[in-house]
Amino acid sequence: MMMNPEHETLRVELRAVSKRYPNGTLASDGVNLQVRRGEIHALVGENGAGKSTVMKMLYGLEQPSDGSILLDGEVRQLRTPAEAIAAGIGLVPQHLQLLPSFTVAQNVVLGSEPSRFGLLDQRAAIERVRAVSRRFGLEVDPRALVAGLSLGEQQRVEILKTLYRGASLILLDEPTAVLTPSEAQALFTALRALTAQGLTVLLITHKLSEVLDVSDRFTVLRGGRVTGHDEARAVDAARLTEMIVGRALAPLQVEHSSKRGLGLPALFSARGIGLRRPDGRAQLNDISIEIAAGEILGIAGVEGNGQGALADVLGGLRAPDHGRALLDGQVVTGAGVRAARAAGLAAIPEDRLHNGVAADMSIADNAIAGAYHRQPLSRLGWLNAGATQDMARRLMARYGVAARGPEQAIGALSGGNMQKIVLGRELDGAPRFLIASQPTRGVDLGAAQALRRYLVELRDSGAAVLLISSDLDEVLELSDRIAVLSQGEIVGHFNGGASAAELGAYMTGARRQAGAAALLDSPFSGEVAA
Repeated sequence: MMMNPEHETLRVELRAVSKRYPNGTLASDGVNLQVRRGEIHALVGENGAGKSTVMKMLYGLEQPSDGSILLDGEVRQLRTPAEAIAAGIGLVPQHLQLLPSFTVAQNVVLGSEPSRFGLLDQRAAIERVRAVSRRFGLEVDPRALVAGLSLGEQQRVEILKTLYRGASLILLDEPTAVLTPSEAQALFTALRALTAQGLTVLLITHKLSEVLDVSDRFTVLRGGRVTGHDEARAVDAARLTEMIVGRALAPLQVEHSSKRGLGLPALFSARGIGLRRPDGRAQLNDISIEIAAGEILGIAGVEGNGQGALADVLGGLRAPDHGRALLDGQVVTGAGVRAARAAGLAAIPEDRLHNGVAADMSIADNAIAGAYHRQPLSRLGWLNAGATQDMARRLMARYGVAARGPEQAIGALSGGNMQKIVLGRELDGAPRFLIASQPTRGVDLGAAQALRRYLVELRDSGAAVLLISSDLDEVLELSDRIAVLSQGEIVGHFNGGASAAELGAYMTGARRQAGAAALLDSPFSGEVAA
């Protein structure tokens, strides 16, 4: 029997693959996917589209209910990750799984260690890892402790782990989620070098630029089904968005309006904010920012550099060890959340599931969480059920929430609809200052576009907005001014028109402005010696 020449070039193929879970959820519905040998293939789609399920089935973490998986033209059953690894498949997870107290070599060989007299042969491990890294152009010191590596370097170690085990098909799940622009560029250069040697990359990403600029071909999933595929060079961002969402999205037009240097008063200001960890180490160090009415100040930085602590302190959840923050002249730090909210502060928490909603409670109960103690929602300590329902319906209509009704459990909503309720609840009281932490994380393209539009509308109404986001494109799109946070300090201050490359140098620590602050009269980093 003669094989189709196209199939001879396929490293992996899914034929009518479906996955139905015991609870009835159909996560994959007749998925057909073809990934050619030696290409970077992007798998894209909104949250819940089925991308992760496909990855899990290819790596043996889940098994298909129907259909077939073919590797190099042969039907294979991948019942465990060990079987997937033996078949030449490696997975680089979104959340890296390295042991920080181990060296690079120890992490790479873990589970497949070279031994001598029953013990790990350290010299052999180092030499083998060095040989693999040189062969594939992923240079990293095998003797270095992982704890001392940047996130980009740690990701290289994860890729080396797959290559050390003989992977020729590498699965990457949102690989640039926590990388700086320069680290992301270095990653894609490395992936190109791998495919040039005949390896294959299957990439899950939500970033349109990565699909268009990095991948050779892409496949779109929506509702568990394949709804489109094409060569990356054959489409533009607008067409790709339409394929992912199922409709055209009007571009968000944001006019940046920095208030720096205009002599305007700060609506919100924080001076000398400091916070220490229980062990005495600094978590925040001398943070000073000002935001005028009608302005968005964006906080850029690699995750884990103090963003969460800053939001907690400014929002009243934690008292600073040093400094204070004022909203329209009223101190809001150290007074507690209710006092801060009474002064006109609102906040979108970084983790909506744990800190933004009570998942088992209704939409209505969650909608009133910030105002339940005020009329007309309550009187003399009793909740007004009618007013509660009215508020929930009003927020659902205003923010386009798709749900059965106010009594539906909020935990049953999609990430985008849940975040719309959180945002709507915070904006309903017409706040003068909003802290928006990761406002579009885990939200599909359509909902993210709507959420960003609401933030701009709030700014244009005269409020001050602090945007904290690990999505650098989002920070650049929305911010009038930008402060870069690194190791709990502001290391750079920029106009909203700054480039990703400029910010990236400060995010990695390659550059820093001594004594930087984001006050309304602070110089931008390009205007002073770094």
